[in-house]
Amino acid sequence: MIEQRPTRDVAAPWIIEGGQPVVGREGGGRLPAVRDGIARHARARAEAATADDAAIDAALARLHDAAYLTTLDGITSDVPVLMPELAAPGMEADVPVCAGLVQTAREGVRAAITAAARVADGAPFAYAVSRPPGHHAGPAWFGGYCYLNTAGAAALTLLDHGVATVGILDLDLHYPNGTSAVVASHERIHLCSLHASPVANAPDGRAVPHSEREALIGFEDVPSEDEYVTAVVDAGRRLAASVDAVVVSLGYDTVAGDPHGDWDLPPATFRRIGAALAATGLPLCVVQEGGYEVSSLADCSHAFVTGLLEGPSADHEPAADRPTGATR
Repeated sequence: MIEQRPTRDVAAPWIIEGGQPVVGREGGGRLPAVRDGIARHARARAEAATADDAAIDAALARLHDAAYLTTLDGITSDVPVLMPELAAPGMEADVPVCAGLVQTAREGVRAAITAAARVADGAPFAYAVSRPPGHHAGPAWFGGYCYLNTAGAAALTLLDHGVATVGILDLDLHYPNGTSAVVASHERIHLCSLHASPVANAPDGRAVPHSEREALIGFEDVPSEDEYVTAVVDAGRRLAASVDAVVVSLGYDTVAGDPHGDWDLPPATFRRIGAALAATGLPLCVVQEGGYEVSSLADCSHAFVTGLLEGPSADHEPAADRPTGATR
């Protein structure tokens, strides 16, 4: 795992209620919980994020509008403020921003770029343990706790290091409207998203692809564990047929009890997901997206890394892949 550099704890004022920032649900425990779960596995190894500022600036300049980046860089106060002019098109501002959040988001991009570089250099897997998430950050907007697009930065890094084509597989409860927009012009990047439908972060509740390289799998009803894992397996197989490496935008907000979701997957589901992704045989760069039930995060990340490192097993195959008559 690639660990984000420490920054000030600026997560508390992220939630908007009644038009005002209030104490958020994430607090300061999210990153340590994810890290601790990964570290439980004996084969997991922690490395510091080492990408330099020039690499961060170069990636962001290809993902976000120059005026947007200039505006974020110009924020100097740590008093959180709403900026409706930087909300996603057709959406109201839903999170505030302050100088500390911008800096924390940059450190998340540093972790994503470092992880992608490790994969490009031959590592089969790398996990960027970072916050805040990034998949709702678009070319000129932020929202949904996302300010800079970490998955896009990881994908560009893989391309820059010689990977011919890259897939982004978004496994988060929410549609990655930001990622869809920032990678649409990059013809060697494919995007596949599994998400709840209708989507909360689109003006009409409907996800609309930004390019022909985008595949959307929306669940109108809460899927069972087997239904969801089978969809992940299918998505992984399709990507394996068309790309050379995958950035996994991994959210844990599909888990039962998450304050921003209504799905009920158990943390153990992520062992099956990790095993399914390992079975693709593709190099994988994982970037952290959502997941706000802090008491479940360590179990989720430990289960995912266990599946990723130990691979498929009969006890964790999706029902669709088991022989007829097999039992769990």
